[in-house]
Amino acid sequence: MTIFNEGSGMRKRVLFYWILLMLVAPTSAALKLVTLEYPPYIETSSGEVDGLAVQVVRSVFAQLSIPIEIEVLPWGRAISYVENGQADGIFTAFKTPERETFADYSNEVLFDQNIRMIRLRSSLLHWSQHEIERWSVCVVSNVSYGNWLDSMIKQEKFRQVFRVTTQEQCVRMLLSGRADYWVSNEYGAKSIAADLQVLASLHFIEPPIESTPSYIAFSKRRRHTQLINDIDEILKSMKEDGRYQKIIDSYLDQKQAQ
Repeated sequence: MTIFNEGSGMRKRVLFYWILLMLVAPTSAALKLVTLEYPPYIETSSGEVDGLAVQVVRSVFAQLSIPIEIEVLPWGRAISYVENGQADGIFTAFKTPERETFADYSNEVLFDQNIRMIRLRSSLLHWSQHEIERWSVCVVSNVSYGNWLDSMIKQEKFRQVFRVTTQEQCVRMLLSGRADYWVSNEYGAKSIAADLQVLASLHFIEPPIESTPSYIAFSKRRRHTQLINDIDEILKSMKEDGRYQKIIDSYLDQKQAQ
């Protein structure tokens, strides 16, 4: 299924991208994108790069008929590559004033990274931010969960806070009834719960406690203004017609079935 009309000019822009690629990167026919190891958004197995964000990004560029090369790097190096023009783009990147001096961001959000309170589906507890003194929560030590929750934990507002070293420990504390709630990035939690085959047993509280948008961003040195506009158009369409959510659901279902 194509999402563009015949007269949209998309084919001409694809040809332009191919010409530009040959000019700026004569040794490679692909756009170079960099990222970091960040399950479930980006994760590598046996040298293959996969993940929620990877599959969405690949789908977007497939619709543009533009080949891409994805390299997983330490985050600082990935940012440096974009700043210096050694890579065309980066994902999933938070938008900051400093980064906007050397990177052009898509307008369409790639992922909202939501922090959720999670309880057992069988639990009768009713979450309220005004009654947090009633709840025990499990968190991973030295992980930030956003300004509000970090502040509440620091002020010892919760009845009890269990600080552990892995997300899997929080899942087990929730299943055993020791913790009332588990705090986590939503898709990270869903990926871990799917790996442990307990996703169906969990309930994710709405709305999220915090929500931070992340984007695809491109090096200003590579001048990808029109490409960014086309990516925005495709991402918006994918969200509206359900393809975006289908990629997410399929990936998590696949992990749960493994």
